Amino acid sequence: MMSKGFLKVAEDILKNIDNYSGSQKEFYIRTGISRAYYGLIWQLKERLEKQGYNFKGKNIHHFIPNILLSMGKFKEARKFEELKTIRNDADYRLKKEFKGIKNIDKRILKTYIKDVHLLISQIG
Repeated sequence: MMSKGFLKVAEDILKNIDNYSGSQKEFYIRTGISRAYYGLIWQLKERLEKQGYNFKGKNIHHFIPNILLSMGKFKEARKFEELKTIRNDADYRLKKEFKGIKNIDKRILKTYIKDVHLLISQIG
């Protein structure tokens, strides 16, 4: 299943992160966050499609939190948006522009992956 592959890559990066230092380490952490996020959206999409939601023609990044809100899963929708903000920081922002990340270090990636697994488990 491709969706689990993204998360596996993030977990592999975390497992090997101490092999890197400086900017190389930062780039791997950023990549790990991004891969974990894509693992999240693809696994949530699969779960929500099984519940009857149709993603055809929809922006998955916006549609997922809207579905969660419509299901009354307000805490989960808020967590999804928080994870999306962190992923945007990792992919698009310099450190001084971060909105969701305080520091780029091993802990942020470890926590991010844990939060992704938790959110996936909370969505049927």
